[in-house]
Amino acid sequence: MKIKDIIPVALGKEKPDVLLKNAKLVNVFTGEIEETNVALFRKRIAGIGDYDDGKEIIDLEGMYLLPGFINAHLHIESSMLSPRQFAKAVLLRGTTTVIADPHEISNVLGLDGLEYMIKSTEGIPLNVYIAIPSAVPATIMETSGARLGPEDMVGFVDSYPNRIIALGEVMNFPGVINRDSELLTKIEILRHMYKKIDGHAPGVTGKELNAYIDAFIRSDHECTTKEEALEKISKGMQVFIREGTAAKNLDALIEAVNPMNHHSFSFCTDDREPLDILKDGDIDYLVRKSIEKRIDPIIAIRMATINTARYYNLRSMGAVAPGYKADMIVVDDLEKMNIRMVFKDSRMVVKDGVFIDKMEGVYNDLPKKFGKVVLPEFSVDDLKVKNKGGKIRVIKIYEGSLLTDEIIVEPEVENGFVVPDIKNDIIKIAIFERHTGTNFSIGFVKGFGIKRGAVGTSVGHDSHNIGIIGTNDKDMFIAVKEIEKMNGGMVVVENGKILARLPLPIAGLMTDKNLEAVVEELEFLEEKMRELGGIDATFMTLSFLQLAVIPTLKITNNGLVNVNKQEYVDLFVK
Repeated sequence: MKIKDIIPVALGKEKPDVLLKNAKLVNVFTGEIEETNVALFRKRIAGIGDYDDGKEIIDLEGMYLLPGFINAHLHIESSMLSPRQFAKAVLLRGTTTVIADPHEISNVLGLDGLEYMIKSTEGIPLNVYIAIPSAVPATIMETSGARLGPEDMVGFVDSYPNRIIALGEVMNFPGVINRDSELLTKIEILRHMYKKIDGHAPGVTGKELNAYIDAFIRSDHECTTKEEALEKISKGMQVFIREGTAAKNLDALIEAVNPMNHHSFSFCTDDREPLDILKDGDIDYLVRKSIEKRIDPIIAIRMATINTARYYNLRSMGAVAPGYKADMIVVDDLEKMNIRMVFKDSRMVVKDGVFIDKMEGVYNDLPKKFGKVVLPEFSVDDLKVKNKGGKIRVIKIYEGSLLTDEIIVEPEVENGFVVPDIKNDIIKIAIFERHTGTNFSIGFVKGFGIKRGAVGTSVGHDSHNIGIIGTNDKDMFIAVKEIEKMNGGMVVVENGKILARLPLPIAGLMTDKNLEAVVEELEFLEEKMRELGGIDATFMTLSFLQLAVIPTLKITNNGLVNVNKQEYVDLFVK
């Protein structure tokens, strides 16, 4: 759009394409609510004021007009939806812009996966900006399907300069502190292209945090305590308050927000399943929950819009103002945040909970299936664990958190083999390398609540090998073989029978089905999983147990939970 074309509309000399009448405009600049009309021209807001006519007139009847919500950090792949079906899901909840880090599919397919995510979202009614992954593979301790080096980034950013907005979360913070040359080269490349460098630094404080920030890393979404968040914003970082399916940090962090510092906070979901998006919400859920926690609605809206836009230098987003993109939502109540309409580029795409637009883009001939699951040779007997005498190590999970603990327990033994201890909620876990089929490993885990059968998934952050938990070897064997048959997916097994399954043929991460079908199948899958006794976020929690860049916990005598940073650092340093 040329500037000369919009000026006559702003002056009232020409009719706007769309006139929104009788709006209560939430002004994120002043914090005030203005009763006014809004004139839209092409994809922009032409003006605000006493415009009285338009080619199309929509009467908002006194409802509130807000900027479209912006998700500061997420992985589309974690929704298990293809990118366009994901777009449909979040648009229904008022999110019009996302900053996506596609390191999940990149760890499986490399540049092919990254290009798929960019091309499949080109021209759709959702702003999808890309944070090019910094950690493919995530660590030296895993087997992933690909590698992205500095040499890959230069050409890719040059090919998509307007879509790539940042370097994806720098998870290897010990690599920064120890001046890993390849990692620092990636940072230097992106910062000299004036892109943001996103962070991932759970529990990093003090001098280590100073060093981390010295590497131009200016955001973090891994804060778990108020004190950690306050230290990070005091040193100039933007803290993304996260509320995903497995990782839920809003309750712990929202008390850090006040009228003086709220500009340093944004919202993100990181990893959120479609059932949670449609049932509870996306960024709108964080806004609503923050208001319930006594955050002023205007502040909560700023955290969901203009704060994030300013952090990422999205100069025409995050506000309803002249010259800004006409990405807006309409709600009938600022506290309940019921979304009545969603506008994208001046066009209404959602009305009263129904997606009314077309989900079409520039590229419509992309293949639906990518990647292949390759398993090592193994039998049911190979899943047995011999009793060596003495105690065993067990991973302990915490519901609502990605952090885990190590506990040492006396094993349950039968016929010379260590077996699950159901009464103490200790079951078996197996991880199968699925990119080259070279190996698998077996251990024990506590906290899932599974009392029968087995549950498995090919989603395993960040290398995405196959993870299986179960109470018996036969069901675990059936689960992993079914995932191989589906070429990736999720499965629930009991007594030798497959109770539910969801194929994920796109890199073993995403389905090629539409949103409604996926939601229906996921509901059935999780219903069957809960019948086995599993916790609500069993699949998402299982997918994170492979994640090497999340530290373990140490429980002190007085009950406090502390991150053991030195042990975490030692894992990374060769």
